[in-house]
Amino acid sequence: MNLPPIGIPGDLARDDMPDLLRHWYLGPRARRHMMMRRFFEVDRHLDHVRGNRVLDIGSAWGFNVMALERMGFRATGVDLIPAQFEVGKRIAAHNGVAFDVAAADAAALPFRDATFDFVTMVETFEHIYDEDRPRALAECRRVLTPGGRLVLSTPNHASVVERIKRVAVRHGWMRQRLPSMCLPEQGTARDDYHPYRYHHPLPDHEIAALVETAGFRVVSMSHFLFVMKNTPDVLARPWCSGERLLERTPAINRLAATVCIVADCA
Repeated sequence: MNLPPIGIPGDLARDDMPDLLRHWYLGPRARRHMMMRRFFEVDRHLDHVRGNRVLDIGSAWGFNVMALERMGFRATGVDLIPAQFEVGKRIAAHNGVAFDVAAADAAALPFRDATFDFVTMVETFEHIYDEDRPRALAECRRVLTPGGRLVLSTPNHASVVERIKRVAVRHGWMRQRLPSMCLPEQGTARDDYHPYRYHHPLPDHEIAALVETAGFRVVSMSHFLFVMKNTPDVLARPWCSGERLLERTPAINRLAATVCIVADCA
């Protein structure tokens, strides 16, 4: 399966583009590769035999909603912050696809029970406030049909990158010398919570336990991505080729940047 490309209107100014569009989808080769792998590794676990209604949580400017629509799924998206929706609508109109994305909290989904066959979360779970995660997963279970499937990707807590981040937040001098990145949250109060600034990955077994407590059965867990977002274009292609070997190497693959968890309704 390949993710279909999404065309960008020529009159859309770069200053009007959200960061995920400007710096990742239209960014350097390594960043585009990382973004597309994360969506691909989630969406490849969807198939039309199981159904075609998909809820995408954390849709931002709606890339995955548009991609799923072009793959023949009926996709609906939600995001807590609607600031990117207008750009998403323009891009969807340019590509002739639906932009069905609404402002909503993952912990209080505005849908009836058993509305969807799949729920996807691509790099979203780590941005949900800790206390809300059990309720958000319970909501995913509620809106899924019997036999429905949840697929989520999130930063791997055991990865080299996340280990470096946890050290960096304890040492100011190190943090200042690192490139811009989402650093681990440090006791954010709910009144100060904003999903784009909140970053708290969990170990694999803790995510799996939360998912199963919500009424799912974890059917697979995979680790992928070794490319760094600041890799120069000249090195991106050989590095991307080499990461496939690392992903297939036992023990080493557990250090990859991203984990994908697939779970079916129990």
